[in-house]
This record gives sequence, C-alpha cells and structure tokens, in this order.
Amino acid sequence: MVLDSYRNTADKFLIPLSKPFMKVNPNTISVFSLVFAGLTGLFFYMGSYLILASFVTLILSALFDAIDGKVARLRNIASKKGDLLDHVLDRYSDILIMLGFIFSIHAQVWIGMLAIIGVLLTSYLGVQSQALGLKRNYSGILGRADRLVLMLIFILLQFFISYHAVYYGVLITPMNILLIWFAIAGNVTAVMRFRDTYSALGTS
Repeated sequence: MVLDSYRNTADKFLIPLSKPFMKVNPNTISVFSLVFAGLTGLFFYMGSYLILASFVTLILSALFDAIDGKVARLRNIASKKGDLLDHVLDRYSDILIMLGFIFSIHAQVWIGMLAIIGVLLTSYLGVQSQALGLKRNYSGILGRADRLVLMLIFILLQFFISYHAVYYGVLITPMNILLIWFAIAGNVTAVMRFRDTYSALGTS
C-alpha cells in the first residue's frame, strides 16, 4: 500500500484544484496546510464531536499540502527556498497531527513515540536520498499518502467505535491500533529506504 507511487496520476486532478489559488503565494498555502494540521491534532485531542472536525481539517491540510507545489510550478515560481519551507512545514504538520493522536485518551504515549519516530525517519530518509544526488526515495510499505488515507479512516473509526480495553498493557482502540501500525510499518519503511539508498550509492 504505497500510494506515493501514484503521484503522477494524481497530478492531473491537482491542476483544477489549484486554479482557484493561482493568485495566492505558494508559501502562504503551505502555512494554511500547517494551520489545519495543528487544528487536526487539537480537535482530535479534545475528543467527542470534535473528532469529526479533525477529519475535515485533515482533509483541508492535505489539500493545501498537495496544491502548494503545484501552484508554484504552474506559475513558474518554484524555488529551492519554497521547497525547503514546504518540507520543514510538512514535518511540523506531521508532528502536530501525531501529538494530537498520541496525547488523546484513545492512545498510549509510549506507542505513539515509536510511531512518530517511524513517521519522521521515513520522511527524512526519503529526502536524504535526494540530498545525496539520487532520486527521491518513495520505497517501503508506508508512505505519506498511505498515512493520510489511514488517518482519515481511523479517525472515523475512532468516532464511531467507543470501545476501550487493555490487553497485556496495550490499549485497544482504533487510534492506538493505527499508531501500532505506524510504529511497525514506519520503522520498517525507514530501514528499507536506508537500505535502498545505501545500495544505490555504491562505492561513493
């Protein structure tokens, strides 16, 4: 389940979505994405019916994150500075969303910490490959697009399923199950990306 491999296919849908924002600075669009990411984490942490609000703000965050670069390219103003800002704000967005999940009543902090390590290392190793002169590395079993789809699904599951139980010290809720998967698949993906990049470097 690596949806990042379908980025080129998704591009044709992003163009019409980007058109209404052609007069907005792409960096401003990136900031919008960060703001909605922060609201996603906050709303989920607060719980109750605000969990549904977190579902909506996550969609908005993902939308703005998807179109900022597209707007920059369509306007022919894409730059390395804009790319840097986008990547930095993306990582802050990941952290804000994950913190809202982790410190909610539906998750356990120790599992969430393992999950956030996997999420951040996956993203880091993806761009580190590019920094070393290779192509951006999208390999592995859990890319950013995959995480987005899973988060949307499990936010809804958490809203509709109020079941809480503890087995052998592990809290059983939809969100904690998602974080367990992020911890496992995220770190496995990070290792796979390191392996692929290390191998591609050859004797460099």
